[in-house]
Amino acid sequence: MKVNKRVILMTPSMSKGGAETQLLKVARALQASKHTVMIISLKPIDEFNGELGRLGIKVLFLRKWTWNSFWNIRMLYRSVRRFRPDVVVAFMFAAILCARVLKLSLCFLLISSIRISVIPAKWYVPFKYTAKLDDAVVYNSLASKLNFESRKLAVKDGLVIHNGILVPDLPGNDELRAKAGEQSHSLFNWICVGHFRWNKDYVTLFKAAALLKDKSYRLTIVGELNGQLWPAQMIKDLQLENHVRLEGFKPNTSCYLADADAFVLSSFSEGMPNAILEAMAYAKPIVVTDIDGNRELLESAACGLLCMPADADSLAQQMRCIMEMDTEERLRMGGMGRAYIESDFSEEKVMGHWKDLINTLCVEYLD
Repeated sequence: MKVNKRVILMTPSMSKGGAETQLLKVARALQASKHTVMIISLKPIDEFNGELGRLGIKVLFLRKWTWNSFWNIRMLYRSVRRFRPDVVVAFMFAAILCARVLKLSLCFLLISSIRISVIPAKWYVPFKYTAKLDDAVVYNSLASKLNFESRKLAVKDGLVIHNGILVPDLPGNDELRAKAGEQSHSLFNWICVGHFRWNKDYVTLFKAAALLKDKSYRLTIVGELNGQLWPAQMIKDLQLENHVRLEGFKPNTSCYLADADAFVLSSFSEGMPNAILEAMAYAKPIVVTDIDGNRELLESAACGLLCMPADADSLAQQMRCIMEMDTEERLRMGGMGRAYIESDFSEEKVMGHWKDLINTLCVEYLD
């Protein structure tokens, strides 16, 4: 068996989302282990600001499919055939289906990586009836694994490999306690990290914020607005200008997380959200919606409170609970989250799981 593998990582796009960020981390880890890596993006979207080029990883971006379907199909087939991968790792449904079709005529091992616990209706039938083409299935949460396997959408006994998170160095407990005590006499600082996309449900978050105007707090939102004007207008309509601050996209959110007292996210659909994991790594108490990935995290780590999805009253109530909680309890809750990340989600450990899977799969194939 050759030590160095040729690995293609395939994704619908290189948007700056949680799944794409994990894919890039896997690519870096494989490259550092002397594997030959190629990334294929099915759409011409690169939001990583030249990072792919700086890494020296071969990348193929297909064109817009509306007018270039034939060119894209031909380029995709030729590029994969020319690269001669030992393994293709496909992230998310569109890429998984493309990789399965390619496997019908090309020889490689296929790892399908499912990043969310529910499947959109448009993918259900083709996904279910091509599942036997997978050589391994990776989920980023136990909820996803249980849901897909119980519905017979995956024929393999899949693995759960969590999202890898870089765990930052933090001040000691006494310093954190002193800082929290100082902040208790000023604004309570909420942080929310997430692009303004349909599943984030910022409308509910803004409505919840409006229900808390009697409290002294600031809500800072870091995420790409994508040119949308309605968030600023809704903030104005709800008279939240003194409470809610839109920061737009920031490539590094560490300073925002470090300064925050707590983290909030109002999504009604998530896989295993990086933003929550990063907030936990910074030892922040969490308020998030009661959906599969979020519930799995908070029930395991006991690091925050769950609220009902799309329910501003429920969200506001849980945010109020955190704000009125004593400092020691918030620090304890945040510390539980950080300990859980260190134990199960550290980047080094997670990338090791990916490398072990690829090596094991190749050994089993040759045997």
